[in-house]
Amino acid sequence: MKSLPFALTLLLVSGLASFSKSASATTPVVTVTSPKNGSQDSSPVNFTASASSPDCSAGIAAMRIYTAPSQSAYTTDSNKLDVSLTLAAGTYNTVVQAWDNCGGVGKTPVNITVTAASSGPTPKFLYSSDSGGNRIYGYNINPSTGVITPTSQGSVVTGSQPGRIASDLGGYRLYVVNSGSKDVEGYFINRSDGSLQQVPDAPGVIVGDPLAVVVHPSGDYVFVTSTVSSTENYVAAFAVQSNGSLVQVPGSPFPTQDLPSAAVIDPTGNFLYVAPLETTYVDAYRIDTSNGTLTPVPGEPFLLPDDTNEGQCGAFDLAIEPGGKRLLAPEECAGQVAVFNINSSTGALTNAPYSPFVDPRQVPQVPEDITSIAVDPQNRWWYLYESIPEEIPGGDIATLTPQDTAERTGQNCGDLVRADPSGKFVYALGNTDGNGVCGTSSGGQQGAILGFSVNQSNGTLTPLPGSPFPSPTPDNPGGGDGLVVTQ
Repeated sequence: MKSLPFALTLLLVSGLASFSKSASATTPVVTVTSPKNGSQDSSPVNFTASASSPDCSAGIAAMRIYTAPSQSAYTTDSNKLDVSLTLAAGTYNTVVQAWDNCGGVGKTPVNITVTAASSGPTPKFLYSSDSGGNRIYGYNINPSTGVITPTSQGSVVTGSQPGRIASDLGGYRLYVVNSGSKDVEGYFINRSDGSLQQVPDAPGVIVGDPLAVVVHPSGDYVFVTSTVSSTENYVAAFAVQSNGSLVQVPGSPFPTQDLPSAAVIDPTGNFLYVAPLETTYVDAYRIDTSNGTLTPVPGEPFLLPDDTNEGQCGAFDLAIEPGGKRLLAPEECAGQVAVFNINSSTGALTNAPYSPFVDPRQVPQVPEDITSIAVDPQNRWWYLYESIPEEIPGGDIATLTPQDTAERTGQNCGDLVRADPSGKFVYALGNTDGNGVCGTSSGGQQGAILGFSVNQSNGTLTPLPGSPFPSPTPDNPGGGDGLVVTQ
């Protein structure tokens, strides 16, 4: 894939539809289970409700949340809703309203008081891999400002050509896949200073070239995707031993489709999803949590919706929303994000309403390449890295509003984006011309890590002081280097 300028797009999760009907004799019944009337809630506020219409055999057409008269906050063409809304501190006389297919309207008021916004764990360390220098670089994160500074250790030497990296949920271990030495290495993270110490014994051997790595929520298993040829592609499953070393589980490696470039595990630890870049599908596996073995989910592979790619081109990155209800698959060549509902019992995927979502900024007939996606830990926004077609000069950060209008808010460049666990900051791999200006096909390719603070009211991004931060890690469009933020 050729190097192009890039943009980081902010996509608001809610408010992507509209619906209205006139009232009639039928009256839907709206039951709100969350939030409770008269409750005090921290933002984001989770709204959970259902609707029925006893007098309308055709059922419910849509539901909507109003945070004030005529102020629509979320709409779904369903008889159920479950969404978290970011609301500023204050008192709200909200209304959850439903329309049935007979023209009837029903509503339930819910009066709430919103306190200060909640946040996740404090960010502590950032790590990036350098495939050309065979190193992992470590950084301390200032929890107040988001500014990063190198750890006292600075870096550690890895195997040949390190690529994607991943950590466990607690930030105690770090794993890196090395495409040159064809293995996966593990490191202990010193929680006081961020320094890395390699785990004992030999690294886990991979069949083929490793591409993506993901750690089970329990920390007991590590999964690595790899490719040998267009007909030989695998997911290697490793059990983590008491001393931190890795041993492949029974039956590993497990077959998958061509060029499995991304992998993600749902929060329950029951399901693993893999995106093969050379096919327009998502593979799904059930994880045996007792031994780490994988079994294909019935009905997989699942087709990316409304695919408009030229040839075979799937997703280069994957994400799952907090709560584990939806899988997000940015289609690398189509300039759109496929959204799947996850069946919590079987792991099967179904296309979500209004999926796929398309950025309206795109030049007609010239879709942007979406190389990476990150989800706000409080499930308020998605962050997308998009390459800008040559028809649009330069690169931007764009904010996609619920009204499907885009606002350009700044310059950016790179191909990998990650949100910090608190939801306060966003970081990305990039390149500059040496003066803090994004590199282009004619500019320099000096490494940079870009950092942004997140406006907690509307999700817009502002560069952190000192960003872009100089880094020995170059940006490799196509996925040569890795980036991870730990608590």
